[in-house]
Amino acid sequence: MEDIMQPDQKPLSPGDEGPPDAPGVGEDICAACQGTGMVEGERCDVCGGTGKVLQGIGGG
Repeated sequence: MEDIMQPDQKPLSPGDEGPPDAPGVGEDICAACQGTGMVEGERCDVCGGTGKVLQGIGGG
């Protein structure tokens, strides 16, 4: 999977649901690695090793 680039921003990780400046998006702990950035001794593919992902939040 290719990284999605936003203008003047770092590439999104595969687990990100949107860019950090998008309405309704907030930072959360990666569920795949529990925030460690590692899964079975390897860099987490979901968060790219950061331990964090951008998730959709709130809304009715």
